[in-house]
Amino acid sequence: MADILFIEPCDFESYPVGGRLSFAKQMMAAFGNRLALVGYATDATPVGRWVTKSFEGVPYDFLAIGRRVLAGRKPFVPARLTAYLDVMRHRRTILSRGLRCAFTQSPETVITIHSWPWESLCYMSPGHANPLRMPRYRWGKLFAGLYDKRLSEALQAVDVILACADQEGIADIAGRSKGRLRPEQILSFPTRVDRALFRPRPQMTIRQRFGMTGPGPFVVTCGRINQVKGWGLLVEAFACFVQSHPDARLVFVGDGEDRVALEKTITKRNLEEAVSLTGFQPQDRVAQYLSAADVVVVGSHKEGWSVAMLEALACGQVVVSTEVSGARDMIVEGQNGLVVPGRDPQRFACAIEQALVMETPNPVSLQIAEKYSLANLGRDMSLLWAPLVSLDAHGSDERQTSSHVEPQFQPTC
Repeated sequence: MADILFIEPCDFESYPVGGRLSFAKQMMAAFGNRLALVGYATDATPVGRWVTKSFEGVPYDFLAIGRRVLAGRKPFVPARLTAYLDVMRHRRTILSRGLRCAFTQSPETVITIHSWPWESLCYMSPGHANPLRMPRYRWGKLFAGLYDKRLSEALQAVDVILACADQEGIADIAGRSKGRLRPEQILSFPTRVDRALFRPRPQMTIRQRFGMTGPGPFVVTCGRINQVKGWGLLVEAFACFVQSHPDARLVFVGDGEDRVALEKTITKRNLEEAVSLTGFQPQDRVAQYLSAADVVVVGSHKEGWSVAMLEALACGQVVVSTEVSGARDMIVEGQNGLVVPGRDPQRFACAIEQALVMETPNPVSLQIAEKYSLANLGRDMSLLWAPLVSLDAHGSDERQTSSHVEPQFQPTC
């Protein structure tokens, strides 16, 4: 029986691609249908009323607050704004389920619901950066200051604040709150990886399956094709790299609103034969592409705790990344990859060259990935947010027996 509301502007299956959806699915794997889901319909599910809907064969209480169309282009009205309005519009129906403990990763949602009559509210920040500093809509920058103000005011009403960020990122969140939040109020809680799915696989077998039959080397990047993910740097760095490796291939695994712009840039740099885009891929195929790589690259301007990077480590890969949050926790310089300061394409290309000689499957990568195994998510979340602690058959609170148990990943306060 559901006892937690999970309110998230996604369909909990395939929309929108990215770290927030990945973590939503991880929460579902950890807590099952104890979570009542509030999100969007991308199919024929009715909007505006509670229904029972099956996800991965498990029935959930589900409320669609709107309908989304699966399309790569950005919508005319920003999705964050419509999510804010849809949650507000369906307030009465959301609360009619009778649940008074809620969880969300969505900043627009927590801004909307923070003043509702909750017994407990938990917010998981998917990163630390203000999304309106590098918005999909140019006019969004005008509201960046207001966004920080409204979010920090909302978080003052939240019981537990988690952040998918390192301590530097947490300090950034607190700093932008103008004294409303202290760094020690925000707990670092990196995303997790399903190690049953993301694991080393036979490289050559997968390359043959995907038609990656050239001599290589093969460079792979995964994630949404969006300017924030830094695809421009990756193309320019690869253009430098192919000068010394003319048989190299770069594979973008994913899709997004910048796909057309990326394709134009590839054509402009005469890289059509060397760079390919796979479009959206299910997780199992993403894992296979990662295993097929010689090097995995992350070119983001900003990240929370990169899901793509962690999945690459779980596949035993070496990673070359820009200096985003969590990179120096997941990459041991010279052993399982390199972190490249700045955004110089030539410097990034040299780092890819150095990474080619590192061992794969990489034991350091696998050891680090184990720290963030999905298997520990339920226990670790329960230790931080009391409503997630399971009740036994007599209704007694497990915290009485588990309150002194330390999670395998120790959150930093």
